[in-house]
Amino acid sequence: MNSLISRRDILRSAAVFGVLGLIPNVARSASSPDYGVAVIGHTGRGNYGHGMDTLWLSVPATSLVAVADPDEAGLAKAGKRLKISKEKSFSDYREMLAQTKPDIVAIAPRHVDQHCEMAVAAARSGAKGIYIEKPFCRDLVEADQIIEACQASNTKLAI
Repeated sequence: MNSLISRRDILRSAAVFGVLGLIPNVARSASSPDYGVAVIGHTGRGNYGHGMDTLWLSVPATSLVAVADPDEAGLAKAGKRLKISKEKSFSDYREMLAQTKPDIVAIAPRHVDQHCEMAVAAARSGAKGIYIEKPFCRDLVEADQIIEACQASNTKLAI
């Protein structure tokens, strides 16, 4: 048996532990509902970085409720990979946020040019938490916009 751990395994484990910081540390009964997670990706513009979408399949007390990707083929593949129905697969993340009202939003594209707009929209939609792929944003102005939106809506942010 090969005992080497891959970089991908390390990143996935680190991501799961980082995500757990978004979930309140409260006693939960077996009947407590899961936190609904929505994933924003963009096939062809950063795709889905470092398993930011699939890691939610193994995070306790969460369930994937929606996915958004403006690329039709990428959206279909993401829906299948994440076990999300076509009815909960959206080409526009704003529409997804408005319709599904997720508790947590995973912003997965590797390219940073869309992160600010996506994070601000997620915070304004009422998300309790945002888990965002690095790099976080392009500059300090965008960082301030994201932080301001998160503070205004009491949204936790994890990078």
